[in-house]
Amino acid sequence: GPTQAPPPRPAQPTPPRTTQPTPPRPPATPGQQGPPRALPPRPTGGQPLRPVQTGAQPPGRGGLHRGGPPARPGQPTPPPAGPAQRGGAGGAPSPQRPVTPPASPPPSSNAPRKISEIPQELLAQMQGRESSTISFKELEEKMRQHARGPVVPGVPVITEAELEADDLPRDKKRGGGPATSTVAGRADRHKERAERQAKRQTGNEGRRITSLDLDDDNVRYRSRKHREKPKPQGTVARKGRIPVTLPITIRSLSEAMGQKATALITKLMTSGAGLFTINSAIEPDMAELLAMEFGCELEVKRAVDVEQDLIDIHDKEDAPEDLLPRAPVVVVMGHVDHGKTSILDRIKGDNIVATEAGGITQVLRAWRVMHDDKPITFLDTPGHQAFTKMRARGANVTDIAVIVCAANDGVMPQTEEAISHAKAAEVAIVVAINKVDLPDANLRKTEQQLYSLGLIPDTMGGDVPFVKTSAKTGAGINDLLEQIQVVAELLELKANPEKAANGTCLEAYLSEKEGVQATLLVQGGTLRPGDVVLCGHAAGTVRQMYDDRGQPIEEAGPSVPVRILGLDAVPNADDPFVVVDDIATAREIAETRKQRIQEKAVASRVPVTLATLQQAKVTELKVILKAEARGSIEAIRAELEKLVHDEVRVRVLHTGIGAINASDVQLALTSPTDTIIVGFNVVADNEAKSLADERGIQIRDYQIIYQLVDDIRSALEGKLKPKEEVIQLGRAIVRDTFKISKVGTIAGCFVTQGVIERSAKIRVIRSGVVIFPPAERTASLESLKRFKDDAREVREGFECGLKISGYDDVKVDDIIECYRIEQVQRTLS
Repeated sequence: GPTQAPPPRPAQPTPPRTTQPTPPRPPATPGQQGPPRALPPRPTGGQPLRPVQTGAQPPGRGGLHRGGPPARPGQPTPPPAGPAQRGGAGGAPSPQRPVTPPASPPPSSNAPRKISEIPQELLAQMQGRESSTISFKELEEKMRQHARGPVVPGVPVITEAELEADDLPRDKKRGGGPATSTVAGRADRHKERAERQAKRQTGNEGRRITSLDLDDDNVRYRSRKHREKPKPQGTVARKGRIPVTLPITIRSLSEAMGQKATALITKLMTSGAGLFTINSAIEPDMAELLAMEFGCELEVKRAVDVEQDLIDIHDKEDAPEDLLPRAPVVVVMGHVDHGKTSILDRIKGDNIVATEAGGITQVLRAWRVMHDDKPITFLDTPGHQAFTKMRARGANVTDIAVIVCAANDGVMPQTEEAISHAKAAEVAIVVAINKVDLPDANLRKTEQQLYSLGLIPDTMGGDVPFVKTSAKTGAGINDLLEQIQVVAELLELKANPEKAANGTCLEAYLSEKEGVQATLLVQGGTLRPGDVVLCGHAAGTVRQMYDDRGQPIEEAGPSVPVRILGLDAVPNADDPFVVVDDIATAREIAETRKQRIQEKAVASRVPVTLATLQQAKVTELKVILKAEARGSIEAIRAELEKLVHDEVRVRVLHTGIGAINASDVQLALTSPTDTIIVGFNVVADNEAKSLADERGIQIRDYQIIYQLVDDIRSALEGKLKPKEEVIQLGRAIVRDTFKISKVGTIAGCFVTQGVIERSAKIRVIRSGVVIFPPAERTASLESLKRFKDDAREVREGFECGLKISGYDDVKVDDIIECYRIEQVQRTLS
């Protein structure tokens, strides 16, 4: 019958293992093909495939070593399986010899890196699956099983031309032409490998498969390459008209102009404007000049100011029908210790003076009193010269100013200052001449001094009421209140109580128990608990309200002083306050104000110049100042700024409201030798005290401002280098000289003036010129004798002998001058 092709992979019977030695392997002839390349063993237990070199292939399928160890050298090898394993002519067996494994070992995992690596027959087998998707793990297992497929021991080599023929069988008869002993399907795998290599170089851009859908052509890939970050765009210089918003900094100007900030800073430095940083704020005029240097024209715009819009709304004039009469706000001003607080004590019936340190007022207080069933709001201002800002603040928020002048002292410096503040604020003035009950009171002199300052009484045709009072006896107090009400009626004071509240902060401080407390004077509208208050750089919701006597209240109308709780920061005294609709708007405006304060602080920094470097040699006394209120800090700083000298100065490192804490001590430790902590009406907590004692930091607390200033002045004067003063003691004239060996020249002198002391300094004067010692040195006496006895001093009219230390060129008629150098402590004045 017809010759049938052998099966693609016939199984050869395995010969029994024998211990007989095999005949020697004949050498390979030139016409014979070498043995087939050994395939790697089948992976077991998930181990990766590894090539195995053996002395001879054991019988089996595909030449794979399935069981037992590989053949060792010298061990008998079974004969070849048959001619099917050889490609020689006539089926003659050719000797088998070991070959080296493939150049590149198979990968440790059969997982495909690209979809092109999946064999087509494997894809065809999986087309009939119920699910159209296959997991990556399952695909990997299928690939591994496909790699383990049956392999025939040897088949003839099929060329690519034969593979392209449609009717060419996949296997050939044995001995059919020059064939090479190889593994079936190797050509296909080589071809697929070449295709994959070509696609790997150009296809899919090196991306890996992350998921595969067999029914969908859409394959998701994961990029194997790092994504390139976009390159930053270079700065593009702009020309022409450029808009810029205030405030202008180097950073904002460089961004608007398209120039580098370093170029702007360099231009400013070369023009002599000073040293700037990227965050430095510059004036609009300077910014315009700088822009012109780069060919730009600035269009300065103001940012949308929510804060100003809010203030404009509150400053809008009310309709006449909404205005109602309000109580007058009266400020009491005058010189220290002229009786301002005593008059208010008499009006209120309290004794405030007894509770104040030193008997002087150092804070701005507000009260509300009733007279003839009509309310009057009083503000008591300090009279000490340090509290100028407080007096000015009181004059600016009031309607009537009461100038208190003692009849025994007359007009004093702070009296003149108070009158100037009242005139500048354009408020009505009432003069109270106090202490008229004292025996040394001089009313006529006091009135004439007031006349000279432009205060003409109404009895003489002027417009200023004069009232004679005595806070001690109470005389004239009712007359003073009546005059205040008369003036208030003439002023026709009115306000709208129905709108949102607004006014001025009189004082603010930090309480350990209740937090920030602010004393506000409501000037318009009505303030209630729950209102959102914006005051300077502080904002918050009113949690509680108290009147001037410390009693909780539910509302405060116009001309009512009130103390509130709930602000998130301590505002500055004289900061205006307004009530806003929501807390978010209030905090936004507060943050804007804080940023503005910081920018001003940066802009006010003095650039480093030669002059500032020379000033750096000035000795500094660093002060950390803590007080109970903002107004006290302002007054103390104003006084400390007056302590100026060319060699020493005060530098306030930090100011704060509240008690002295450990943070203040830690700040002082940055320069412990020349830093002190000063507390005004506050004390240090226990932690701060223990840390200061341990590290040697000085903490001083005061209740009276002038004592604080005096101590700081003394500390500054202690840092001044003492001044050397020459004290002349006496003179002696040389009448004779004696030269003694091993001793030197002895000068016989007669004391003509004062006294010559043994321990004093001397100098030799000849013909009116100091010839010894040189200017940079001092000289002293080695010995001083009266006859043969040593003497401590020789007075005028006596003779003596003396030896000058280190000098023997003494001549007759030389003048010996005796003096002493004393260290004299200098003062700031």
